[in-house]
Amino acid sequence: MCYRVPVPVVPFVPRLVLPEADPVKRLLIRCLWIFGLLALSCLLLWFQRDGLSDNRGTELSLLDVMYFTIVTVTTVGYGDIVPVTDEARAMITFGINPMRIAIWLILLSTAYELVIRRSVERFALERIKRVMKEHTIVCGFGVKGRAAANELIERGVSPNKIIVIDTDSTILDSAASLGVIGLRGDASSESTLRAASIETASHIIVVPNSDQACVLICLTARDLAPKAHIVAAAREDENVRLIYRSGADTVLAPAAAGGRLLAAVTRSPSSARILSELFEHGKGADIYDYPVLPEDVGKTIDQVEDLFGKLILAIISGEQRLSTVELKSHKLKEGDVAIVYEPAAIRLDEDPTG
Repeated sequence: MCYRVPVPVVPFVPRLVLPEADPVKRLLIRCLWIFGLLALSCLLLWFQRDGLSDNRGTELSLLDVMYFTIVTVTTVGYGDIVPVTDEARAMITFGINPMRIAIWLILLSTAYELVIRRSVERFALERIKRVMKEHTIVCGFGVKGRAAANELIERGVSPNKIIVIDTDSTILDSAASLGVIGLRGDASSESTLRAASIETASHIIVVPNSDQACVLICLTARDLAPKAHIVAAAREDENVRLIYRSGADTVLAPAAAGGRLLAAVTRSPSSARILSELFEHGKGADIYDYPVLPEDVGKTIDQVEDLFGKLILAIISGEQRLSTVELKSHKLKEGDVAIVYEPAAIRLDEDPTG
């Protein structure tokens, strides 16, 4: 049976970020910022060196000013050099102190990003890899990826059983608002897919921005997860067969299908309305798979209690799809799947606990 299951509220699910391959570049940029701020501070104090007093009573040299800059910015303050004029004190108060705060913020954010946050993320990734099983991985979180995640949640899949992979942190922020787990990285990379525990995933939805990326992701995913069910979206109708060959179990061409639906509306508006309702779970008709149960083996469709009053569109038996003429007389076998059409009124009025 197909029911609409209430979705539990997930208060918070952390958004994970894979460590970058080479953090040296970002570290060098931050070091340049620090050295630039120190140089600017030293230059400002050099112009105010007449307002600084050395306890040795000697004239301050450039090295003395550089030394005073460092001990001032680091808040060490040995007291051997002090400001004695109002101009020098104002320069330190309103010029040097803001730069000192900026330097400390850069240092603290660098320590957090390169050490603390990375350690927390690695720990969380390892925990997810240990406990995540039978989950769904969504590769790409554009319009189609978001719609797929929303539909999964509507159909009762827990958000913490969905991992979204994308390269854009802003997009992952919107994914986190749904309660799903976000993972920043390249979905065609083995390391990224392994971090998402692809070996234990049950379904992989591949919806990147290009068919080339789709093929590469499917090839990598199929190699790492031979038993997972891979569903992919093709942007061009002509690439559907290629994506199938790359390892996808099901390939859809949403743009082409949408175009056919638009054309169908002009000739058969009523039937097209039913077709459009199939894409809105709980708001219209629904089509779902009914796997044949052990107690159903040997029976005909009319003898299966769970299917009484339901319209059976087809039966998939192995590699064969039975015609409507063959449905009534077919003896169900283990592994058969019935394709059931069910209006929303019948499905939603039943007691989900019964």
